[in-house]
Amino acid sequence: MQHLTNQEYLFFSKLIRAVLSNPFSDDRDILYGVVSKKYLSESEKNAKIHFFKKLQPLLNDHLAKLEQRQLTRLEHFEGMENRVMYFAFIITIYLQFVDDFDAYIEVQSQKTQNSLSFSKGAEILEQLKQRGFCPKESVRLLELLYQFRRGYLFILHGLVGQSPCMIKLRANLWNNLFTFDVLNYHQSLWNQMEDFSLFLVGETGTGKGSAAKAIGLSGHIHYDQQSQSFRDHYQDIYVESNLSQYAENLIESELFGHKKGAFTGAFDNYQGLFSRCKLNGLLFLDEIGDISESIQIKLLKVLQERTFTPVGCRQAEEFHGRIIAAANQPLAQLRYDGKIRDDFYYRLCSDIIEIPPLRRRLQEHPKELQLLTKALVKRICHEPNQGIEQTVLDALSKHIKPNYTWPGNVRELEQAIRRIILRGSYHGDRIRLNTQDPTETLLAQLADTGHDLKSLNARYCQMLYQQLGTYDAVATHTQIDRRTVKKYVDQLNAES
Repeated sequence: MQHLTNQEYLFFSKLIRAVLSNPFSDDRDILYGVVSKKYLSESEKNAKIHFFKKLQPLLNDHLAKLEQRQLTRLEHFEGMENRVMYFAFIITIYLQFVDDFDAYIEVQSQKTQNSLSFSKGAEILEQLKQRGFCPKESVRLLELLYQFRRGYLFILHGLVGQSPCMIKLRANLWNNLFTFDVLNYHQSLWNQMEDFSLFLVGETGTGKGSAAKAIGLSGHIHYDQQSQSFRDHYQDIYVESNLSQYAENLIESELFGHKKGAFTGAFDNYQGLFSRCKLNGLLFLDEIGDISESIQIKLLKVLQERTFTPVGCRQAEEFHGRIIAAANQPLAQLRYDGKIRDDFYYRLCSDIIEIPPLRRRLQEHPKELQLLTKALVKRICHEPNQGIEQTVLDALSKHIKPNYTWPGNVRELEQAIRRIILRGSYHGDRIRLNTQDPTETLLAQLADTGHDLKSLNARYCQMLYQQLGTYDAVATHTQIDRRTVKKYVDQLNAES
């Protein structure tokens, strides 16, 4: 029996398609056909925060008409109508409590208290019960709504920019969190995402860590009805590490931990990265191309068997987290050079997302530099400062040519802003801008008695890096450890 009019069914169907679509994709444009100018003006179409709040009056009007006909619960509808109203009721509750989720997330971001209590949790569960949802599914829906909101806010604010490549990046990150089908995620995959690894690729300084963190902070968190609290702080479900910082003989201990007495200097038990990663948490392993083949084999075993063994221990421990790996070299090159084993790669490549370089972003959108500068100034000063923003933009316009390639990407831009705050100017990476023959440059530096041997080695590595293009090539040419080469080059680039 049909209970919805054709007009009501069409409205709810379009609404659901809009809400369930990727919020960072073009599919969201369908929303504009749902809302009249009375509820959403042209100037408000680009609003990002509480976008659907503008729909609330229209949605409430439709629900009020159903209530007048005593149609208030899921069991009052059948077939496709039941499916449509299933989501309509969820959306109604989400819009009602979205401000409360935002306030809770803001409080948690300050981390000034240990309490994870969410005062509105019981009220949300009660409203879901009144709409006909069973208790178990109601709890899962509460968890989904909390995750949904975190995912949106952290992707939106963690990755600033309006260039097409950044819009695509945000859409890709959202799909990596919830898949392209949110219903399928909710019904089947919310507790299976540990099997879906991610490989982030991009040049140094592009923001791979920011992308990983946006996903890591948005993982699924269980809600405990008895304490009316979420079981984990969202900042505690994300663990990150740069593998290049560890010496080869210590990296296994850093990853898997060790027991007291396992080796010389192991005076106490030590929790490794895998032990620190919570249930449904995420472990971000940066510079994955720097680890040895033996460590790759051990990591491959963890990915296959979901267990690991601390150094000096015979008892295996379970790992229930998700892995994100990152490298600043092209994957094809890493595999061709034998830096990443094929079997290890195939375990990591459930999804591959590229983080675009800054030069592409600036080419695609005329205001990308302004948006980034605003966000970075706020990060540096801990609050917006229009005066500093304008000073930075004026200095960059004066001293940086439009075709400057920003070899250090967003990281270089952030340091450029700091340099301008300190000195009032920034002229770009002098080494990369230098058009003189590299050999002549080095000879000039050798003639300068102000350089010691370490400084000359560093500058020699930097010169070779400019010619050869990779740290590995420089390390092979100089017979210097790759990590030392990277340290030399990065330090000199930062000082330029």
